Amino acid sequence: MSKRDYYEVLGVGKGASDDEIKKAFRKLAIKYHPDRNPGDKEAEAKFKEANEAYSVLSDKTKRQRYDQFGHAGVGGASGGAGGNPFEGFNFNGQSFNFDFGGGFGGLDDILGAMFGGGFRGVRRGRDYRTSTTINFEEAIFGCTKKITVDGEQIKLKIPAGIFDGQSIRLNGKGGPAPQEGGQRGDLYVEVRVRAHKHLTREGELILSEVTISMVDAVLGTEVDVETVDGEVTMKIPAGTQPGTNFKLSGHGAPRLGSDERGPHIVTVNVEIPKNINRKQKELIQEFDKARKRGLFN
Repeated sequence: MSKRDYYEVLGVGKGASDDEIKKAFRKLAIKYHPDRNPGDKEAEAKFKEANEAYSVLSDKTKRQRYDQFGHAGVGGASGGAGGNPFEGFNFNGQSFNFDFGGGFGGLDDILGAMFGGGFRGVRRGRDYRTSTTINFEEAIFGCTKKITVDGEQIKLKIPAGIFDGQSIRLNGKGGPAPQEGGQRGDLYVEVRVRAHKHLTREGELILSEVTISMVDAVLGTEVDVETVDGEVTMKIPAGTQPGTNFKLSGHGAPRLGSDERGPHIVTVNVEIPKNINRKQKELIQEFDKARKRGLFN
């Protein structure tokens, strides 16, 4: 199911002020908040939809990209649009369950804490926690790392699109069972992603900037943009304004468990010279006079 327009979700026009957007969201949040509608799945869905819309439209940069590119310009939630970011999946034969860093690993851990480490009378081993660090490109395309646990090496397959700070749970790879017939604990591996020098990530988007001269902005040019897929030549049309965003489709990050990739958004900065000589100043003044006479309209 396609997403609704964020302005439609909040019930405001595209020219709505920040205050109008805030008031519209507050009204919907009060109406559909789960605490006021316990067990109402429809109200919960509308609350989440309104929250997602407000998170974009209340942010100046995200709103600008949304106005220009629609939903593709603001990426998706960490679990993908309409998906559950906490839901596990199978990746090349390896079962994954994600833990976002908060308390127990699952139902077994909760019951284990309540009943002395066992569920239905069967005790299980301790859960182990460790971490591994990967680079920015490995997080985008996925990779395999070797993790050492109790002196035996385990191959950890990290799926494409994983986020910094996410943990992967490997069932039965933790501590040994304390008694015969028990179960091994689980292994939680926190994945840390090194920052990139020039690229940043926001959901399914990859963001970067390029700087061009004032002349190139006026006349148009081509620039080589660094992407995770290598350099891509991007055409910048004549008359490009500072802060304009351009979209490189398919060069962003994938959604977890999917081959589909978001876009790479490139923001163009225009360099204004600080020091010019007399001749350059005269040329700029002549240009300004011609502009005022309407020769460029």
